[in-house]
Amino acid sequence: MKKYLPTLIYITSLLSPTLAAKWALYYFAKPLRIPRPESEKKVFEEAKKYYLKSGYAAFEWGESTHPIVLLIHGWNGRGTQIAQFSYELTKNHFRVIAVDGPGHGDSPGSWTTPTHFAKFISDVQHELAPDNGVHCVIAHSFGGGCSVYSASKELKTKSLVLIASPAFYHKVVDYFATNFGLRSSKAKSIFTNLVTDLAGIHPNELAIGKIGKDLNLPALIVHDEQDSAVSFESALALHENWPGSKLLKTNGLGHRRILKDPQVLRDVADFIKKI
Repeated sequence: MKKYLPTLIYITSLLSPTLAAKWALYYFAKPLRIPRPESEKKVFEEAKKYYLKSGYAAFEWGESTHPIVLLIHGWNGRGTQIAQFSYELTKNHFRVIAVDGPGHGDSPGSWTTPTHFAKFISDVQHELAPDNGVHCVIAHSFGGGCSVYSASKELKTKSLVLIASPAFYHKVVDYFATNFGLRSSKAKSIFTNLVTDLAGIHPNELAIGKIGKDLNLPALIVHDEQDSAVSFESALALHENWPGSKLLKTNGLGHRRILKDPQVLRDVADFIKKI
C-alpha cells in the first residue's frame, strides 16, 4: 500500500487538493516506531532506564553528580540510536542522558512537529537540570534543528553539537510534498499552510543557521560529505551563518554510521570537555 501512496496522493490532489494535503499531513507529522536493532542492545542494557515526570522515556549512563550531556535523536529514531557517545563522554566525567521524543521509541504520543519537539527538549532540560541547564545537547538530524529552535526559546545549554542536521525546514516540507505526490502548486500551498497551523510557525522561519547566529553558543557541526538524507550543503549553510561555530566533516559515513564512528565520538567528546 505505502509504495502506491504517492500515486494515490497525486491523483487525489487533482480532484481535491485539500483532501490530498490533509492526507499527506497525517504521514508527515506521524513518525514510525522502528524496533531497536541488535546494534543498540548493549548500550541499552547498560543504561539506567526510567520515565521522566513528563512521560518521556530516558536512558542514563555515568555518575549522577557529573554535568549533563543530553542526547536528542532524529525523525523515526530512538534515544539509544545516538547513545554510542555515552562511552567517550562518561570517561570524561559527564552524565549522559538520552530521551525518546514524542511519538518515538518508548515515549507516548503519535505525532510531532519541530515546535512540539523543541518544547519536549526544553521540558526535559527543565526537569533534569532546572537551575543551570545542561552542559551540552548532542542532536541528530531532525533533532538538531529542533534543538537550535528550542535554545532560542526555553532550552538552557552551554553548547550544541549538531550532527547531520538540516538547515532549512522549508526545504524539508517541499521535498516531502513533492515526493509524496503533491505536485501542483495549489496542493503544496495548502499542505504548507496545514504544516504552519499544526506547528505554529511557517517553515520559512525555521532557518536554523540564522536562528543559531543569535544564540551566542559554541556549536560543533558534524556532517558527512556523502550524506544522502541531508545534504552537506546544510552543514555549510549552518557553519557560514553561525559565528564561531566549528565544522567537522567526514567522508563515507553517511547519515547514521556517523553516530558510531570512533573518531567522531572522540572529536565530539573533545569539543564538549573544552566548553
